[in-house]
Amino acid sequence: MVNSLIRGNKYIIAILIFGLALRLVAINQSLWLDEAIGALVVRDYSYAGILNNFMRFDNHPPLYYLTLKFWTDIFGYSEVSLRFPSIIFGIATIYLAFLIARKISNGKLKGFPEITAIILATSQFHIYYSQEARMYSMAAFFSSAAIYSFINTFKKDSDKWWILFSVSITILLFTDYAPVFLLPVFWLYGYLMKRNKIWRLKFIASHITLLIFGYFWLPTFLYQSGRGRWLLETLPGWRRVAGGATLKQALLVWMKFVFGRLSFPRKIFYYTLVGLASAPFIISFIKLVFTKKPKYMDLIDLWLIAPLALGFVASFWFPAFVYFRFLYVLPAFYLLVSWAISSFTIKTIKNILVTLLVGVNLFGWVIYISDENQQREQWRQAVLFIEKTAQINDIVIFEFTQPFAPYKWYAKNLIEAIGVTDSISADPAKTRQITAEALKDRKGIYYFEYLRELSDPKDVVQKMLSDSGYSVSKTYDYHGVGFIHYWNK
Repeated sequence: MVNSLIRGNKYIIAILIFGLALRLVAINQSLWLDEAIGALVVRDYSYAGILNNFMRFDNHPPLYYLTLKFWTDIFGYSEVSLRFPSIIFGIATIYLAFLIARKISNGKLKGFPEITAIILATSQFHIYYSQEARMYSMAAFFSSAAIYSFINTFKKDSDKWWILFSVSITILLFTDYAPVFLLPVFWLYGYLMKRNKIWRLKFIASHITLLIFGYFWLPTFLYQSGRGRWLLETLPGWRRVAGGATLKQALLVWMKFVFGRLSFPRKIFYYTLVGLASAPFIISFIKLVFTKKPKYMDLIDLWLIAPLALGFVASFWFPAFVYFRFLYVLPAFYLLVSWAISSFTIKTIKNILVTLLVGVNLFGWVIYISDENQQREQWRQAVLFIEKTAQINDIVIFEFTQPFAPYKWYAKNLIEAIGVTDSISADPAKTRQITAEALKDRKGIYYFEYLRELSDPKDVVQKMLSDSGYSVSKTYDYHGVGFIHYWNK
């Protein structure tokens, strides 16, 4: 397998086509909560409305939403259209990882660029988030673009690479906040390389664009931060959902990177599969430790380690350490593994390791596309079912101030749907009043348990239903959406 990969750069085209094909399978899954929020935003808000209104109540920078709006204004709002920008950024990231590997190897380590590309192209974890209508794939692309242009400033010091670096870090930080932990990588590496004064002045100047846009964005960011603190105080359970500096979250980074975004109810079975999948990675990292690395590989080390370490520490104060937020360091992970494999002098070992890694990736991909429990929340199916089966005077209620975004996205308004809590954290008295009004003259109620443990941990709504003479006659279960109970008298 390695022999076929090292024959020339023409193979990158085949790898990119193969990676695209993998990412097009199962792309039309139902939108889940966060995707549906973005879909509603780009459909219902103007560009100015996104910047001036929506962003005050979100916890991300605006550039992904603006990009998605531009795209959907042209190509529409289907699941495929909404997710296709992420696919484009995902494929482009594979190519950039290939270019970074080629720049590092400088033709001396045969197969390194192609092995990097094929492993990233087949990564189930990368495939999953290349299909997500969220900002993570876009952030991974621009982090790779920043690394690639940064390396080129050392090799050629051309102004075009400084411009590309400046544009990349600016777009990156206005795509997602989590990659802010990549900036110290450039500062530290630039300092350690001890470049001349002109290089350092250009490096400082490359941050000017980021600082200017950051200055104008600062009031919105501070408002978002205040809302984030309020959310954590109002919903203590949100800290668990958002992630944090825990051993579990740290282990999940490794588990998802090596085996993909997969999980199984039988944890022993899952852990066994992760352990088996980890073996070729562990061998590669051991090789990495005991082999002299070429120039710029220290930068790749920092690209992987520093953001994870800084993100973990920062999450002691503001929880945000979740594996998917670090998709932007995944190319570094595979670059290190691929370099270690390429450095083996025995071709049989290379062949075995590459075959195992690609095999593990494709095994995870097959599980993902064939098992709906590994896929996204089934809101489309749930909404379609309810609107087909609901009777006159039935109502749909949610443990929230309004129907959740994916319900609103898929509903054709054939049945009334409302939120029955007064706030994201239900006040018992006010929520009982709202629920009582909703129940007037209702024969049956479709009740969604979705996120109930966060918004209504005291079970105010269900107790109100029971006290009003309703009981559960049927229960439906949709993956990711959870239980939908049909209450009637």
